[in-house]
Amino acid sequence: MKEYKGTFASEGLVMAPIYRPARQALGLGRVVHAPSQERALFDDAVVLAKDELIRLQQRAVGEQKDILLFQQELLDDHALLSEVGDYIAAGAGSAAAVERAGLIFARALEQVDDAYIRLRSTDVLDACRRVVEILDGTPRGEMKMTRPSILVAEQVLPSDILTAEPGMLLGIACSGGSTQSHASIIAGVMGIPAVVGLGPAFWEAAEDGALLVLDAETNSVVLDPNEAVQQTVAERLERQAALSSQYAWLRAAPCRTIDGTPVRLLANCSGPQDIEAAIALGADGVGLLRSEFMMMTGEFPDEEEQYRFYVDCLHAAKGRPVTVRTFDLGADKQAEGINEPEENPALGLRGVRLCLARPDIFHTQLCALLRASAEGPLRVMFPMVSGVEDWRDAMACVATAKAALRSRGARFQEGLVFGSMIEIPSAALTARELAAQGCGFFSIGTNDLVQYTHAADRMVPGVAHYYRQDSLAVQRLIGMTVEAAKEADIPVCICGQTASDPELAAEYVRRGLHMLSVTGNRLLKVKKALLELELPPEESRPVPPRMAVEE
Repeated sequence: MKEYKGTFASEGLVMAPIYRPARQALGLGRVVHAPSQERALFDDAVVLAKDELIRLQQRAVGEQKDILLFQQELLDDHALLSEVGDYIAAGAGSAAAVERAGLIFARALEQVDDAYIRLRSTDVLDACRRVVEILDGTPRGEMKMTRPSILVAEQVLPSDILTAEPGMLLGIACSGGSTQSHASIIAGVMGIPAVVGLGPAFWEAAEDGALLVLDAETNSVVLDPNEAVQQTVAERLERQAALSSQYAWLRAAPCRTIDGTPVRLLANCSGPQDIEAAIALGADGVGLLRSEFMMMTGEFPDEEEQYRFYVDCLHAAKGRPVTVRTFDLGADKQAEGINEPEENPALGLRGVRLCLARPDIFHTQLCALLRASAEGPLRVMFPMVSGVEDWRDAMACVATAKAALRSRGARFQEGLVFGSMIEIPSAALTARELAAQGCGFFSIGTNDLVQYTHAADRMVPGVAHYYRQDSLAVQRLIGMTVEAAKEADIPVCICGQTASDPELAAEYVRRGLHMLSVTGNRLLKVKKALLELELPPEESRPVPPRMAVEE
């Protein structure tokens, strides 16, 4: 028995045999043909690879679909195709040319000073590996599991997870990898326990078929556990199974504290699939729809495409309210041709600032949103509002969009409610003034509010101890926002990591904040904590702002 320590990537506990995929060595037995023939082989392989990605995308959800769409778009990228073509023209085989181009592009992305772009390096390798395997005539890398197992690898790519048969992939243990990789993100969304960074010694020792305990709570794995460890893990799993059976009734149970106080639990989503999953878990609606994810492929969607996306989201919500955040590009979210490189992107042209600087993009989105508002209970909020001036400028753009739609005879909801995210201290300090200017609701984005309050970039590990979600300064800013909403009688919601933490969510409810937007896979845990919460007598509680979100 041997224990190895790593880094948490996705929560959970599992005990199962190891599955080590038999990666065939690429490049064996390659024959290089004439450049024209190699180019034709490459073009055919790209078509097949894109077909495979489309099939994978059809069964993917949320950000999984975005990742697979990015890989499809990559295989149409002019720069990548030119790099491969030039190397083939110089006499290289098509498979070797793709390997070389993939490494060049991946290494270039790894050097970019932007966390989101760095994540894309593994997607480049994943897409190029798919093409190379087609050219080499090797299996596409599907997980050929014959029994439920824990995948052990040096690094897991997104397609490794998405090609596994349902119910077969129980956990992921990587000797390398990153907690911020797209594979880790997908594992978290799919509820697959994962630990990364376990080291080369683990990779050398972990043999296919050996029993492994993966415990993301302790960031560790135990190889060949003895009977005592197996018994302890079995008991823990039994308790978890009993808890999971409780979650089944939680989906339908109304979210009320012990004393009967209602709490609205909304979900943070990226598209129709996320919304469907959240509604199935009992979400009261969508508190944050990240509209910018449709732009991560580098293609700017036109008004009709955006309109259809928002309508699809409303249909997926089955009559429940959907709150759309206008494009929040900048910082760790980049879109080619829209964002310009900045020395300090977190403090630069991002969120509503970028939208105001690009009225062409903003106008298209506002027209699409206004039209979609005629199809269901939609609300719209602006990100990164720093104060009244940003709000006025954004609403002037709304007025322009409405006038354009009227001139076209397009249908839209005249009274569509617009709100502001509160994620900059200056917005919290001027919340009363924002409400007085007609802001219809507040959504407190704690992720950014914490980093801007404490001047601690949440992407920089060296200042992590300054990034405190429960700090007195942050709580005071939240309290000011709630008080302003109460005075103006407008709804206020809190989203971000704090809302998805059961203990902090309960604390917000104690303070009179009775509407939260949480990550979909945390919704039932938060709900369970709130059902077990008992508030003090009504006369001694703070009066909460109204919770209506159906306007």
